[in-house]
Amino acid sequence: MFRLVTAADVDRVADLAIESTLFPEEARGFLLDQMNGWLRSSDPSGAWIVDDSDGAIRSVAFYEPRAATDRVWYLTMIAVAPSAQGSGLGSATLSHVEQVLRASGQRLLLIETSSTPQYERTRAFYAKHGYTREAVVRDYFTDGDDMVLFRKDLRVP
Repeated sequence: MFRLVTAADVDRVADLAIESTLFPEEARGFLLDQMNGWLRSSDPSGAWIVDDSDGAIRSVAFYEPRAATDRVWYLTMIAVAPSAQGSGLGSATLSHVEQVLRASGQRLLLIETSSTPQYERTRAFYAKHGYTREAVVRDYFTDGDDMVLFRKDLRVP
């Protein structure tokens, strides 16, 4: 069951993001700031969602509209607890995001990720789900760590 993040979830969601190994411990403050800012906003854009179908938060995603575009969204974050990886929960989380965006008539979903070997499974995950590798920006995150941009047209079933 997917639902929006609440203030009571913030610490657990940051823990999950770090436990998933997709975010370093140093990113905790950034993650907390992002979630708390979204929760405090009187007109939040995007959505932080979690899956807690078994009573524990096992996945999280954050997606947001891209300013100055026509119905383009970014999947800024998706993470699955290590104990649930390989169970299909990541696929279900991504599918949920896509369904919500399709239902509201959105056009494109973009995802940025790293080119490093640590993110090989992540890149394969996106390709498996119909995302095309649209661009590579060399040395984006740091020297030798390119940004790989994936794209999916949400109007195509």
